[in-house]
Amino acid sequence: MKFQVIAVTIAAAALSLGMAGSAGASLRSQASPAPQVTGARLQTALLPASAFGSGFTTFNRHNSGSTLRSSQAVIRPSNLSCVNFETYAFLAGFGNTAGALDSINNPNPDFSDYPSVILGGDQYVLQFSSAGAAQSFYNRAYARYGQCSAFNEPDPADQTHVELTTQSLSSTTIGNHKAFQLIQQADFAAFSGFDFYEVTAVVLAGTNVYTIDDVNGTNDPISASLLGNLISRVQALYKHH
Repeated sequence: MKFQVIAVTIAAAALSLGMAGSAGASLRSQASPAPQVTGARLQTALLPASAFGSGFTTFNRHNSGSTLRSSQAVIRPSNLSCVNFETYAFLAGFGNTAGALDSINNPNPDFSDYPSVILGGDQYVLQFSSAGAAQSFYNRAYARYGQCSAFNEPDPADQTHVELTTQSLSSTTIGNHKAFQLIQQADFAAFSGFDFYEVTAVVLAGTNVYTIDDVNGTNDPISASLLGNLISRVQALYKHH
């Protein structure tokens, strides 16, 4: 569960994988560069915790910093294990120039109302130098989620593991943007006797890729309106550029 582990910010210079990305080529071939903001600015536009539920709180806040990152991709989803790809939010290194993450926690889940219980989730956005670079990452992410159909994921908060098994991975549109929804059955040792699902939605909108995920008991997909609000808030940052 991404919201229970520390997200990592990877600087391109710190990686030794030596992957030559296509994002730089996309930027060079673009006549008019797309507006860009820093990761610190992106974080200001993320949704408040209350958008996910009453009493929810924000923690584990990370961003790629106050300067733009290199558009050269040095890591790809296919280079990561399923556990690392789905556990950590890499806020730089995919060829994205900025990224921001907030994790959301439900400190007092009401199990008397099960299965209508959300344990928590994440929201994050990756900004690329061009729509083509964003599309390339989106396609690779979709392919990697498809390959990671069943695996055990470490759950450091409970010093145990959770087993994730894909129920469905479907393409859709959200607000006229290309998107996909992933639903995984989550077997948590810490919540024996309860069935939970990790639900993830990824949206490609312009030069950005948006992700919201949560863990709930009903396997309901991520709300389109929640994603739409996140996209609108981030897009508003570019009006002054």
